Amino acid sequence: MTELPLHNEEKLLLQIAEGDDKAFAKLFYAYHHKLTAFVFGWTKSEMATEEIVQEVFLKIWTNRQALTTVKNFNNYLYILSRNYTFNSLRKLAHDRQKFKEWARRIEEEMDISPDVLKEDYTPLIEEAIAQLPQQQQKVFILKRYQHLKYEQIGKEMGISPETARKHMALATKNVTEYVQKNLRVIAIIFAASLVFT
Repeated sequence: MTELPLHNEEKLLLQIAEGDDKAFAKLFYAYHHKLTAFVFGWTKSEMATEEIVQEVFLKIWTNRQALTTVKNFNNYLYILSRNYTFNSLRKLAHDRQKFKEWARRIEEEMDISPDVLKEDYTPLIEEAIAQLPQQQQKVFILKRYQHLKYEQIGKEMGISPETARKHMALATKNVTEYVQKNLRVIAIIFAASLVFT
């Protein structure tokens, strides 16, 4: 996006403070490109950068009355952007850590414990279960939600306990992969994998 030179920036800020959206558009086009480059230098993620830049400009517009007290808009903009970027990176780090802990627990247990099912991942797990093949889904539900033993599941479904165990292993693998894949997509909102690799 091409940067446009600003003439009489102080007057432009006063116009924005009074709700002039055309003046705001001029400000946006004047600063968008270099602000994007600045934020990208920290995030290394186009998606995260665009989200932060949009949030910054939205903040400027919603708090536009404060522009009347701004003496150096360039400094104001970059301090605001730096704060948004650092807060975003902290959140990304936190979300990535949560995912790593969850994945580690899955690896260790090779199962999904009731504690994990109570966490924030429950909606994703439920989506994953809904997409399982019928036999896997039934075994998973009987084992995880009704707490039946494999012998009981086998009798209920007319299969051997070993077959029930195999269905459970496959179901757990499929659920885990589905959740991991979709957490990575969500982490796209957060862009964790791009920021921390």
